[in-house]
Amino acid sequence: MRLLRTRQKNAVFYAGRLEALLDDDPERLAAIRTDPDSVALLTWNIFTSLSTHADADWLAHRLQALGGSAVRAPVRISLWTGREREPLLRPSRAYRAALRERSPTAGGDGDGLAPFEQPIEVPVRIESPDALVLVDTIGTQYPRGAGGRDRLLELIDAGLDHARRLSRSLTVTVVYPSGARAAGELSARVNQLRDPGALRTELAYRPSVDPVTLREMTWQRLIHLWNAERPYLDISGQPVRAFLEHLQQRGLC
Repeated sequence: MRLLRTRQKNAVFYAGRLEALLDDDPERLAAIRTDPDSVALLTWNIFTSLSTHADADWLAHRLQALGGSAVRAPVRISLWTGREREPLLRPSRAYRAALRERSPTAGGDGDGLAPFEQPIEVPVRIESPDALVLVDTIGTQYPRGAGGRDRLLELIDAGLDHARRLSRSLTVTVVYPSGARAAGELSARVNQLRDPGALRTELAYRPSVDPVTLREMTWQRLIHLWNAERPYLDISGQPVRAFLEHLQQRGLC
C-alpha cells in the first residue's frame, strides 16, 4: 500500500475509506490513484461526495436526473456492488436456463457457460423506498458484459429480478462522456431498448418483462450537477481544487 501512495497522481477524496473498500482490489485502487483517464476515479469522487449531502430530500430530488421521479428520500448510494460485494446481482434464472438449453447445440459445456452465470458488478447502486437505480459509468469505449454479452441487457435482466424481490421499480442509467466514440452508440441502444416491444424481443427467454426505465446522462452534465451541490457536501479537507483541475484537463467541466 505504501508503494501506491508514492505513485499517487490523481486527486482522490476520502482516501482512507477508499483503501478500506478496495483492500481486496489493488488493481482498481492503483488505477484510481494513477490513471488520468480512470472512470473509477470519477465514480468514487462524485458519488461518494454526493452521499454526504446535508439535505436528504434535496439530494433525492437531484438524483431524479439519474433515476427518475420515483427516487425519494432517503437514498443510499453504494459503489461496485453486485459481483463480490453485497447485495449480489445475479443473471436471471430464465437467462441461465436458456443458456444451458442452447449450449448442447452450440457446443458449449458447463465450464464454458460459467462466465455468463456469475454475479455481475454495477458501478453505482442508488436505492430509495420505491426505486432501484443501477448506474453504469462509462469511459470512451462501448461497454460489454460478461463473455461479451450486451451490457445494457445484462443489467436489465439481472436488475428486473432483483427489483421485483425488493418490490421496487427499476431504472438502468448509463453515464458517458459527451463526444466520445461510445456516446452515439450507447444513446442509440438506450433509445432502442426504451421500446417495450423491442425489449421483450431481446429478453424473449423471460416469461415476462416488468416495466423498466432507461436513462442516459453525460459526465459533463453530472459534473455540472455535482458542482452545483458542492457547497452542501462534506468535502472539507478533500483535494477539491486539484480534482476540478483534473476535470478541466479532461474536458469534463
